[in-house]
Amino acid sequence: MALVVLRRLAQLIFVLLVVTLLAFWMINLLPGDPAMQILGYGGDEAALAQVRAELGLNDPFWSRYADWLGGVVTGDLGTSYISSIPVAESLADRLPVTIELLVLSQVISLGLAIPAGLAAARRAGGLLDRVLTTTSFGLLSTPVFVSGVVLIMVFAVRWPLLPATGYTPFTTDPVENLRSLLLPSLTLAAGQLAVYARLLRSDLIATLQEDYITLARARGLSPRRILWRHALRPSAISLVTVIGLNLGALIGGAVIIEMLFGLPGVGRLIVDSIFARDYLVVQGGVLLVAVGYVVVNFAIDLLYGLLDPRIRHAS
Repeated sequence: MALVVLRRLAQLIFVLLVVTLLAFWMINLLPGDPAMQILGYGGDEAALAQVRAELGLNDPFWSRYADWLGGVVTGDLGTSYISSIPVAESLADRLPVTIELLVLSQVISLGLAIPAGLAAARRAGGLLDRVLTTTSFGLLSTPVFVSGVVLIMVFAVRWPLLPATGYTPFTTDPVENLRSLLLPSLTLAAGQLAVYARLLRSDLIATLQEDYITLARARGLSPRRILWRHALRPSAISLVTVIGLNLGALIGGAVIIEMLFGLPGVGRLIVDSIFARDYLVVQGGVLLVAVGYVVVNFAIDLLYGLLDPRIRHAS
């Protein structure tokens, strides 16, 4: 098992190197000049050349990438061209908002999808199953920004129950913190809820056809016990896989949600930095997203062995 973990860690390090290299290369292809953003369009050529030299923008690509990567190894992601604030500090200030948004959306989607999938699989083809199928198709076909606007119109404008924009830190007021994140989390969870419920329902129906489920029924176990104790865990492997793979889609959706609801998260910081040509902040944000993605998928690989002992023994 230790050998498997070491092999996976080596793969993750390689993936991170490739992602950061490609991101660094693509960021340098963006139009615009950070020196001009700093001095403004009224700066003369001599001042622009001095700023470019100070920032190392005239250095070769590989030299700049090696310098940045060396700083990353020591924990230094550089300093923002625009705000002169260390990139690591800016990301650390914004990261709790994005993590809270992602975690809350997953709690909502899984908290609704698992009971819905169990109920639909228990009576496949019934009324509840057909309602779940129709609702899932509707949620999947609705873009995130459309769902967000509809929720704002209903719960913030028509019935002013929740705030439409803004963010309250948890340490300031836990209740207001939950209220400020409820609409964004529901918006982000809507599409994931449909995916999780449909996937779990399909896997449960297949699992309920297995011989050991037939044996459990013959022993007189109740349908509820069979679903929760014998069918759910082996059927959850595909669900766990999709949760890890959907992290990228969640982060992409979080960027839209943070802009729509005015949340000061990492996604909004990256978008603002792109428009400001603040390349080091963008690169640091890309690195943070890539690390989060590969770490979550690495943890899911280890979780497989807990869900199904056969996978652990095979490894």
